[in-house]
Amino acid sequence: MSVASTEGVSDIGSEFADLDPSTDRYARRFQGPAGEWLLSCQTKALRRLCAPYPGARVLDVGGGHAQVATPLLDDGHEVCVYASSQEALGQMRRLHRPGLTTEVGPLRALPYADRSFDVVTSFRILAHVGDWQAFLGELCRVARRAVIVDFPIASGANALEPLLFGLKKRLEGDTRRFQTMSRPQVLKTLAAAGFAPQGEIGQFVLPMVVHRKLARPALSARLEAKLRALRLDRSFGTPVVLCAARDSAGMRAG
Repeated sequence: MSVASTEGVSDIGSEFADLDPSTDRYARRFQGPAGEWLLSCQTKALRRLCAPYPGARVLDVGGGHAQVATPLLDDGHEVCVYASSQEALGQMRRLHRPGLTTEVGPLRALPYADRSFDVVTSFRILAHVGDWQAFLGELCRVARRAVIVDFPIASGANALEPLLFGLKKRLEGDTRRFQTMSRPQVLKTLAAAGFAPQGEIGQFVLPMVVHRKLARPALSARLEAKLRALRLDRSFGTPVVLCAARDSAGMRAG
C-alpha cells in the first residue's frame, strides 16, 4: 500500500497528484451556490458523454473527490475508484453504496489487464500528473469501450496562467499550478492508443474563479449561454470534458 506524504503533493508530476482534490479543503471549492453550479456543469457533461454506455463497469482513476463516482452510481453504473493511496481516497471513504469498490496503487501503472473496464474516467488529474501522454495511454489500455477525461486547454484565460497565477491565488486562496494541453495533442495520444473522439464539452469560457467570485449562478449560466451561442466554447471553453471510444477494429480484436 502506498502512503502519501503531504510534501510536494500539489506539484505537477507528483505520484500523489490525486491527493489534493480528495481533501475537505478542496471540496469546499464546490460548496455554496457558485461551487455547486460549477460542479453541476461538470456532472451534466459527464452524464451526457457516458449515456451511450448504460450499466457500464467504470474505473475512475484518481477519483477520491467523489465528483464522478456519485453521479455514475446514481445512474446505475458499477464504479471502482482507484487512488494513489488510502489518504487520496478522501471523500470516497465516506461513501458506502452498492456497486462501489475502491482500490489503491500507483497512478502511472494501473494493476489491471488490458480492457478490464467498459469505461475509464479521470477528472482533475490529467493536468497534474506530469507525463500526461503516458497516463492517458494507460487509461486507454484498461478501457474496453471508452475513456472520459477532462483537461485544461492552453487558450483563453489559461494562456495567461503563468502571469495570473499569483492574482488567482490571492483571489481564491486555495489553488495549484497545472499544465495545459492542446486538443490536437490529446487526440494524437488517443489515436495512438486506438481511440477516436466521440464528443466533447468545453465547460466554461470565463475563468472559474470569475464565477466563484461573482457568486450568482443564474447570472453565470446566462453569461456562459451567451458565449456558447457565439460558439466561443469551441475554442476557449475549459476544462474540456472529452469522450473517446475504442475504434471498431480494436473492438473486434478484443
